Amino acid sequence: MGWPRLRNHFTTRTLTLPQLCSGQHLDETSGSAANAGGPSETQAEEELNRGWKMATSVVNSAAGDYEPQPTMAADYQDLKSLDVADESGKRFGRGLPPSQSSWRRICPTNRLVLILMGLCTILALSVGILGIQGVQLSRDQWGTQEALKSFNKTVSSGLSILQRKRNSTSWKLAALEKTLSTDNDKMEKVRKLIQGQLDTLQEDTRTFQCDLVELKSNGTKSGCCPKGWIIFQESCYWMSRSTMSWGSAKSDCQRKKAHLVALNSPEEARFVNQRRRPGHTWIGLTDVSGTWKWEDGTLYTLKQTDWSEGQPDHWYGHDLGGGEDCVEIYPSGYWNDNHCSRSFGWVCEMALKI
Repeated sequence: MGWPRLRNHFTTRTLTLPQLCSGQHLDETSGSAANAGGPSETQAEEELNRGWKMATSVVNSAAGDYEPQPTMAADYQDLKSLDVADESGKRFGRGLPPSQSSWRRICPTNRLVLILMGLCTILALSVGILGIQGVQLSRDQWGTQEALKSFNKTVSSGLSILQRKRNSTSWKLAALEKTLSTDNDKMEKVRKLIQGQLDTLQEDTRTFQCDLVELKSNGTKSGCCPKGWIIFQESCYWMSRSTMSWGSAKSDCQRKKAHLVALNSPEEARFVNQRRRPGHTWIGLTDVSGTWKWEDGTLYTLKQTDWSEGQPDHWYGHDLGGGEDCVEIYPSGYWNDNHCSRSFGWVCEMALKI
């Protein structure tokens, strides 16, 4: 029912599909209008809209009698959109400039280029300044390193000199110490030699006095020690050649009208040490009664310089019964308390009667 009207409308103005796609019908209309002094572009657009509305109403009314053709309607809708877009593009292309972004409106391209060039210049200057400072810092660092190397070389040289001097001083001190030790040994030997000569001289003097006393008394008095005895100061000394216990040695001295030696002075102790046989030797000192006493009856005051280190100790660990109550002379010359049953050499002493 509506299709004849649509057909009559389109027969009044026949358009091909290429003409619709390219918008040629609009150009012709506008061209004819322009040539004839006809309607303007706005009137052409209004005429197009009226035609579109008429076509749509005809199609809708004919939809009840005939099956619509979606392809034709869709194509016409697309053509209308293209016409409107084309006309809008032509109108706005002639009337308004193309839209710009907000960044370009704020900062135009030439100004942005100038700013970037300024930043690059500042960056280049900064890099140059930093490079100059780096070169200067490198020079300062190199100078500091050279100064440190020179200082280390000076210190090392000084230390080497001090080390050589110290080694030289140590060698000299060692040589001097060796020389002093040798001199001390020589002096000790000389001292012992002189002391021996003095003792011999004293002994010869004592013998001469004994002979003189015996000569003056026509043999009634003996001013000399018995044969085999050694005279020193006012006493005679006998050195054993065997060993026995402290009690047996005491008894032997008593049979000789003497007693175990009593060392009452450093000179007497030195004399006995020089004349006694090597080894351990009994002397006449004991604390059997609880008090240190000599066999000649004199008391002894303890002097640590006479004793070996840690002595006397009254040691009971020898399994011989009892403590250590008798005194011996070590080979070193110092004293030690020992068990009286041990067998050592001994020295007897008697007073010289003139």
